[in-house]
Amino acid sequence: MALMLKNKAFGSLLISSIFSMLGTSLFNIVFLIYASSLPHAKMMVSLAEICILLPLIFSAYTGFLADKTKHKVQSMIIFSWIQGILFIMLFVVMNEKNIMSFILIAIVKILSDLMTSYKSGLRSPILQYNLKSEGLQPAFGQLQGLSSIVEIIGQPLGVTLLAMSNQSFSFVLMVNGVLYFLSGISLLLFNSFLTYKPLINTKKFEFNMKESFTQIKGIFDVDNSSNFLILLFSLIFINFIMAGVGPLISLTILKFNPFPTKFGTSVMIFNIILMVGMLSGSFIMDDKLKNWDLSKLLLTSFLMISLFSVLVIHYGYLSLVCLFALAYVSAKASPKLSALILENVPQEYLGKIGGGITTIFTFSIPLGGIVFVFLANLIGIYPTFYIVSILSVVVFFCLVMSNKDKKSVNK
Repeated sequence: MALMLKNKAFGSLLISSIFSMLGTSLFNIVFLIYASSLPHAKMMVSLAEICILLPLIFSAYTGFLADKTKHKVQSMIIFSWIQGILFIMLFVVMNEKNIMSFILIAIVKILSDLMTSYKSGLRSPILQYNLKSEGLQPAFGQLQGLSSIVEIIGQPLGVTLLAMSNQSFSFVLMVNGVLYFLSGISLLLFNSFLTYKPLINTKKFEFNMKESFTQIKGIFDVDNSSNFLILLFSLIFINFIMAGVGPLISLTILKFNPFPTKFGTSVMIFNIILMVGMLSGSFIMDDKLKNWDLSKLLLTSFLMISLFSVLVIHYGYLSLVCLFALAYVSAKASPKLSALILENVPQEYLGKIGGGITTIFTFSIPLGGIVFVFLANLIGIYPTFYIVSILSVVVFFCLVMSNKDKKSVNK
């Protein structure tokens, strides 16, 4: 909170992000509830989950576009308003429960997430210019923590608004659109604080995989984690697995709800536990995990995923404890990675490299969602969760052996 009050640029971006994230949170839960109300609910929920994950594979390109954009603040404002217009336009079709309406809503969802990714690339140079090196990790921790708070507020708010409006999906989307407008207005009001070093970038988009791997390796060498290739594989694989866990939870609740509540409320319970864990991990900065490297954080994450995958099948309430622990540990890893990027990447390449890193690490997310949704429909939800647990254990032991080998080399 002190950083928000002291640094006007960070505070301005934070306020704008709160409105934007609240809109996204509202829409995600409403989109899933809408999908579950359609014929062939299991398939439609699966498709909705994939639509939520799909835009991540374009992070490198949206980051490159952000680098090329000269008027970064103005672009953030304009695209926030475009998002607002798109969601307000959706109220015409949201209460129509048919395939064509679902497709239109999914397209707007994907477009909005692409704009959010683009705005994230526009924001990075402003943060880099206005924050000192030692303030980067706490700043990203606060951003992540407030994101968790907004998720905690947003999803129950979405469910409550649906109940109050007699399941009027269009009403919720009107509220969502207004939130995006407020995000743009807040940027406009604090425009004078959003300073950055102007750069002219006329290069064409080139995403060289070998070059990107070299740049990523340099960033992780600073962190001094375990074997680079094993660590990179682990980061990719954890995204692959986590992408499958989300849709699997939704499908599990749809068929075997572990709580005596409706579908939307049960999804919200899991998401709230996840967000509370993220929130705790983001704001509790002086615990024993503070100085852990990415390798140790990943080891713990894989262990928690394995336990969660087994427990959620038979002990829904107990699985929430593992989900909380997983979220808490993951909250330590993300700010560490974001700070490493901003500390070691030149401003003119922030969007491209940051987006490239996001693309490499999250390229597996749509694939993970598709693979595990396919398996759940093919062999069943329970066997698929067992597969997730076994895969997590295998990668856990790969990381353990990698750490041992690196320690042997360093001796």
